[in-house]
Amino acid sequence: MAILLQAAPLLATGDRYLSGETKLGLFIRSEFDDLSPDEVKAYEESYEVLIGKLSEKRNSIKSDVLFLKHVFYTVHRKMLGQYEQYVTFSEIFKKGKKYDCVTGTALYALILDDLGIEYEVRETDYHVYLIASLGGNNYLFESTDALYGFAWDSKEIEERVEFVNQESVRINMELSMSGLASDNPTIQASQYIDNVVDLRQLAGLHFYNQALKQFNETSYRDAYRMIIIAQGIYPSQRIKNASALMFSTAFED
Repeated sequence: MAILLQAAPLLATGDRYLSGETKLGLFIRSEFDDLSPDEVKAYEESYEVLIGKLSEKRNSIKSDVLFLKHVFYTVHRKMLGQYEQYVTFSEIFKKGKKYDCVTGTALYALILDDLGIEYEVRETDYHVYLIASLGGNNYLFESTDALYGFAWDSKEIEERVEFVNQESVRINMELSMSGLASDNPTIQASQYIDNVVDLRQLAGLHFYNQALKQFNETSYRDAYRMIIIAQGIYPSQRIKNASALMFSTAFED
């Protein structure tokens, strides 16, 4: 088990994708994608253009709810096209605009961070969503719901959060190693997860999802490589449990 002690840190010297040079570098990673420097630069430039336009719009919209509603639906329309489980963050910038709950939420978190708007990213067993805070009010950002993913009524937000938590309990009993959930007792505890995570930890969940993808495709060594990085970034209990399982599977011979 000494290999567990050799996990590389998130910020590795000399690697542009890991250097923290840009916030996108948390999620556009050389471990996931074979991207040229020109491609990465183009993604960064398109992101900066989006931030510039949203910043300009903020000056002309005086209502907090109307501005955040504009942010949610503008970003979804322009950046989030087709939902697909386990996709990498860079897929958002490609023709298909593919995303999942982790990458979609990560995009919103990055944008709100650059706009100076407070938010919490909430991690549950099978899902990730975001709650923004502005002017003393909360606003739900549900990236996987293109039509009704933005909510500002406090009672509605409370009911939808409760529904997500109830679904966590149900899904834990039904699913095995799918997305962010598992009923495998070595990976997922019986009690549901409801954590607040920062951008770095969200990047860890992105690695966790990619590890699960590789595991489900029986690429066990690649899965273990991903989960070790996830554990170095965000050593939550379920990631540690998944790491132990993937180690035993990858090196059982």
